[in-house]
Amino acid sequence: MPETHGCNRKIAIVASWFGPGPGQVCVDTGSFLKDIDLFDNLEFGLSVNEARTMAPATRKLIENSFLALMDSGIDYRNKNVGCYMSANPGDLMTVSEPDEFDALGSFANSPAMVANKVSYILDLLGPSVPTDTACSSTATATHLAVQALHFGDCEAAVVGGCQLNHRFMDWIAYSQGSLLAPNGKCKPFDAAADGFARAEGCVVVVLKRLEDAVRDKDHIYATILSTAVNASGSRAPAGAPVAERQRDAMLEAFRRADRHPKDVDYVELHATGTAKGDPTETNWVGESFHRDRELIIGSVKGNIG
Repeated sequence: MPETHGCNRKIAIVASWFGPGPGQVCVDTGSFLKDIDLFDNLEFGLSVNEARTMAPATRKLIENSFLALMDSGIDYRNKNVGCYMSANPGDLMTVSEPDEFDALGSFANSPAMVANKVSYILDLLGPSVPTDTACSSTATATHLAVQALHFGDCEAAVVGGCQLNHRFMDWIAYSQGSLLAPNGKCKPFDAAADGFARAEGCVVVVLKRLEDAVRDKDHIYATILSTAVNASGSRAPAGAPVAERQRDAMLEAFRRADRHPKDVDYVELHATGTAKGDPTETNWVGESFHRDRELIIGSVKGNIG
């Protein structure tokens, strides 16, 4: 567990658990959110016991969904607003004692309740869908929300993702899989890339059909032209990048938007700073986005993990 929550904090690890060997953690550094234990339960009409037995990631999604909806200015309570959320609610199990659970609060620890709790507390009547597709969970949630808006399943949607890194078993699993950078630094596109750095974060956005947002004079931060999603099938083991399937999803999104890769000026890559993933992705991006002028690429993981 982190000694204190804040950017780039050392993790308090028992000496016998730290190292490169089997069952050990190879890194003692990570980036963590501050004050994750703080939650205004009264603001959301929750009892202390309900809040205490709710997964911290779910609480963060409730807070940030509320703030995002307030920022949007839309009338959301008791309205057909969808809710598409991704998080790791199981973290509560590793920082709580069994007697801290009761029949009312423990359901908030279920993955199925990640979106439902947000919908319930904010009184959202649209589809309430949790997503878990590993690194693409929130991107998948965004895709589903865009589809729901397109087909009229909801009139607006909140889309969010929260990552908290409390489960020590995850640190062990990532270390054993040689996925973590031993120095705790993510180095996308670098010859010295040797893994990613674990970091925490929470983000929520509000989506609405463009014509509706223009009609209602909403403040529009950005426009999503199209999305696409696919899978690699049996082409590679789970977690291994498959260039042609990544490329196919991207090209399908451009086709749906009636645009061409050459039209863009910047490409944000997944680019976790791994020796296999980065070259696989950058090579097909270079081929597909080929143009005479410079193409700028980047990965936010180099900044926040």
